[in-house]
Amino acid sequence: MLNMPPRLSVVVPVYNVELFLTDCLKSLAEQTMTDLEVVMVDDGSTDGSAALAAEFAASDDRFKLVRQKNGGLGHARNTGFRNAHPESRYLAFCDSDDIIPPNAYELLVESLEETGSDLASGNVLRLRAGGKLVQSPMFRKPMATTRQRTHISRDLDLLGDRIACNKVFRRSFWDKHAFAFPVGALYEDIPVVLPAHFLAGSVDIVKDPVYYWRDRPGSITTSRAVVRGIHDRVAHVQGVSEFLAEKRTPADKNHYEAHALANDLWYFMEVLPDGDQEYRDAFLTYTNKFIDQVDPSVLDGLPLRLRVMWYLVREHRMDELLALLLQEKQEPGAFEVSGMRRRVAHYPVLTQPLPAPVARVGDRDLPLAARLRDAQWRDGKLHLSGYAYIRNLPVSSGAGEFRIGWLRAGRRHVVPLRLRRTDEPEATARSRQSLHDYHRAGFETSVDASKLRIQGDGGPKQLTFQFQVGIARGGLLRRSFPSVREASVAPPVHRPDGDHRIAPAFEGDKLVLHSERVDARFETHGPGERPGTVKVSGVVRARLVKDELTLVLTHGATKTTVEVPVTVGSGAGAGWNRFTAELPLTAVEENRPTGEDAPKNVTYSLHLVGTGLKASLDAPGSVHPGGYPLADGPDGVRRELALTVSARGNLVIGDRPVQPAVELASWTDDGRLFLEGTCPEDPEHPVELIAQNSAHREEQVFPVEFTGPESARRFRAELRPDAVEGPGGAVPLGEGNWYFFFRDKGAADESGDRALRLPASAFHTLPATRVLNGRDYTLERRFGDQLLVVSGSVLSAAERGPRAKRLLSEAYAAQRSEPLRAAALYSTFDGRQYSDSPRAVHEELVRRGTEVEHIWVVRDQQAIIPEGATAVEYGSVAWHEALARSRYVITNTQLPEWFVRREDQTVVQTWHGTPLKRIGLELAGTAQANAGYIATLAERAGQWNFLVSPNTFSTPVLRRSFGFEGEVLECGYPRNDIFHAPDRAKIATAVREKLGIPAGKRVVLYAPTWREDQRLGGGRYSLGLQLDLAAAERELGEDTVLLVRRHYMVTDRLPDSGTGFVKDVSRYPDVGELMLISDALVTDYSSLMFDFAQTGRPMLFHTYDLEHYRDTLRGFSFDFEKRAPGPLIPGSDDLIAALKDPERAIAGHAKAYEQFRHDFCDLDDGRATARVVDRML
Repeated sequence: MLNMPPRLSVVVPVYNVELFLTDCLKSLAEQTMTDLEVVMVDDGSTDGSAALAAEFAASDDRFKLVRQKNGGLGHARNTGFRNAHPESRYLAFCDSDDIIPPNAYELLVESLEETGSDLASGNVLRLRAGGKLVQSPMFRKPMATTRQRTHISRDLDLLGDRIACNKVFRRSFWDKHAFAFPVGALYEDIPVVLPAHFLAGSVDIVKDPVYYWRDRPGSITTSRAVVRGIHDRVAHVQGVSEFLAEKRTPADKNHYEAHALANDLWYFMEVLPDGDQEYRDAFLTYTNKFIDQVDPSVLDGLPLRLRVMWYLVREHRMDELLALLLQEKQEPGAFEVSGMRRRVAHYPVLTQPLPAPVARVGDRDLPLAARLRDAQWRDGKLHLSGYAYIRNLPVSSGAGEFRIGWLRAGRRHVVPLRLRRTDEPEATARSRQSLHDYHRAGFETSVDASKLRIQGDGGPKQLTFQFQVGIARGGLLRRSFPSVREASVAPPVHRPDGDHRIAPAFEGDKLVLHSERVDARFETHGPGERPGTVKVSGVVRARLVKDELTLVLTHGATKTTVEVPVTVGSGAGAGWNRFTAELPLTAVEENRPTGEDAPKNVTYSLHLVGTGLKASLDAPGSVHPGGYPLADGPDGVRRELALTVSARGNLVIGDRPVQPAVELASWTDDGRLFLEGTCPEDPEHPVELIAQNSAHREEQVFPVEFTGPESARRFRAELRPDAVEGPGGAVPLGEGNWYFFFRDKGAADESGDRALRLPASAFHTLPATRVLNGRDYTLERRFGDQLLVVSGSVLSAAERGPRAKRLLSEAYAAQRSEPLRAAALYSTFDGRQYSDSPRAVHEELVRRGTEVEHIWVVRDQQAIIPEGATAVEYGSVAWHEALARSRYVITNTQLPEWFVRREDQTVVQTWHGTPLKRIGLELAGTAQANAGYIATLAERAGQWNFLVSPNTFSTPVLRRSFGFEGEVLECGYPRNDIFHAPDRAKIATAVREKLGIPAGKRVVLYAPTWREDQRLGGGRYSLGLQLDLAAAERELGEDTVLLVRRHYMVTDRLPDSGTGFVKDVSRYPDVGELMLISDALVTDYSSLMFDFAQTGRPMLFHTYDLEHYRDTLRGFSFDFEKRAPGPLIPGSDDLIAALKDPERAIAGHAKAYEQFRHDFCDLDDGRATARVVDRML
């Protein structure tokens, strides 16, 4: 124990968290507030957690370890409190799989010492599996601002602040009320934290993040649909309600219960579709018992959606509640409205009517949805277009609806705008509902810049206009600031004359127009007369110069300033004086922020300051960056001082890494994107041009040419976004925003990327759109000046969105009565590839000369289809028609839920792998179960004529997994016939040549599977690479090429040294050809192992997360550790060592390999495709 009482005691319960404990305890050891003790309570861990905790206790006397038998989180926290120093002034709790930011406790404790409040609480970020930090939604509102000495009774957002670990409690307050966590219950924070909030004299709120809450599949907080969970949550909520009834006012109780129904208990209602019947029954029982004592006014005051759902709970209408929950998930907030004066909501999924008081529609249920989609200057006018409608009401195109817009600057300055109605199909496509058609909701308007100018010299120096629209109909008046989320970027600054400017901006998700009088204007810059200085020159209004002027540079983040004397002279024309200032480069270098969190780009605003004057420097025309050399950064990166223009049109100075500047970005007549500019890079270091998708971080590399010496180096690139070359051929950039960067070839990460930026003088040239092969490609800028190309959707607006899906599925149903076409429809991974068993079936039908039309499903134009076949885009009108009218449907994934096989259709389900991982119904009740999807499996499987089984082992597993009772064709996988093909050696030679693999080099294929807990966004996942590629190249590079095949749902970057050792073959269309040329396979839990086993070549298994994957993520359909045909190798170094001689590495697994082939390759003989086609025809 410490000699002096610590200021803060931190209690850390520990139970089976060896994967995360070190990070947690390290974050506590590195707190900037060092005067603390950490009480670790090992709650009977059965892994290595206790040993790790003991190491910290041995090495840091602030840490101490207490051991006890397992009693649960609440018991461990109470034990930790009892073992904390009795004289510590503050108390905190931290869960052992989470992380505390370095200054968290310093912020919270200092606030308490300043205010005397009883507890301090701070913001929480969720820590994703890939290490990404994102705002925790439940803390967005409670922690939006820093407030001191507040209280939950007058700050109702704090009702959502119900966890213990983002807080520091005053110890005397804790002792006074004898707080203790419940033992043996889940969600034990609530009965302590909520009463503490109400009992506190005051509370401090810190908006800064003080807690990183780790996402863990299978954890208590992510596994909700269990009976114990709803029982304990209701019990805690009921306990808080009873506490408030006894200790506080009825208003406090009502506010809390309303919050609980909308949050704490809704949290369990929304997972009803994932729960079994026992959970659903328990939910109805426990929640109704709680609602029995809730004042009816609380239910009556809930928002419409919740009011209806809790009414269904009260009436035990579970089937309708489940249907409504599904609709709300797919189409949030959507309903139909009847009545004019007393409007009531109708939900098509409900089979029985709702009482009018429950279904009543209030003002907040009919908001105005308004979006600005485009804003451009043309001929001195600002043209605006977008759409606006009252949500949940049909658009009225007659006299019954009045629409108007206006620009307002304060109360006195209003410019009315006439909104011209237009067709805007995107309004419906983006509305996230299927009940209403909003295509007539579009608007266009324009305003002359002269109406926005400041008039005269005696008025304000600046006016800020805000764009607003309104709709009046049927006694309703709705107005809103149109959101700018669908617009690309604010238009550039417009200068109607030399004295005024209008600077559009997107601020706070709305369009604002800053109308300003220009008082100072930048003209030139260059090297100063004194060495190491930059001379800035311009003009300033003569009447504003009353004494000496100073040029003040202000750092945007820290607000630190640099002051430079200004020389003022004459000769600038009537009403203007000329000024010059020489900025020492050392002044910028000395003010450069340091530390790990220091920004790469340090930007300073500039103002001329004097008596009665503070004027920014207007920067019309083109401004050359200058690129004045500065001292290198601490990372050794070359830096420069650059002069650029802000979005508001002001001159700014940047202390930044040396970076490229785009001078020309345009389309050529034949659809190529042409980029040209300066790039002061070291010619000795090769540079690549990268395009990166902002949603899922997929990257493409484009060729770029460099010319000239380092001091004046230029680049030039021409690319076709609709035909990006890859190992499998040319495919377009997929849908999304693709930002351009330069990156050093072979860079280990993205930290040195240099974004391609556009000068302000070129802003007016964008956006610029080309339509190539049925897709819009738009060259744009975002974040002020960053260059990107937006690849639009291949689907039209009439094919996107919930309404389109509903109408197309209805059209599909009608087309099922049309005559069948002699056509075969193929789908591999829902259109992502031309590969796998459907490809083999296609090629066999072509070989036989079978007279059928061959149609391939393609998603986002990402699959290359051979000549003689027709592509239909997934989700399109043509796709729906093909599903309805093709005689044969061959797929390796599930078909849509609404697909119904016609009597004379043949549907062949080949699936896409022997099921090592649990799939489908086998996942029921696990953390990865999708109950809604699982509930549809038996009916989906009922549409198949037959299911192809790759081996006798898989037959019963696939039957169980899909609930399939039909015919199973045990014939082997058609995709594996390639391993028995007579010309397989010829195919292998061609593949090696296509991939550029040198003769004599052996090939290792590294093909890991995906992991559900490595989400990136956009339905994609992170590679989470655990193989040290640099070390692998050092040890293996001389005679080996490593082919890396990411799973098709994995899209993030693969490090590449640029030497040819690593080849990313993720876009190669057929993995079977890759396995054919591979001398060894490295995988983890991918089903490729069953295919590759036919080669008899070595397989090594990189099982760095075996226990986690087996016990938490997916689980296996058999004992993989016992039956694996090769060594299970968790460490990267050991794997690399094994790859030096794979044959030797698997020598001890010869019998296991032989048995593996016997069990899982028993049907493979090269004739699987023929058997499938024979049965199909």
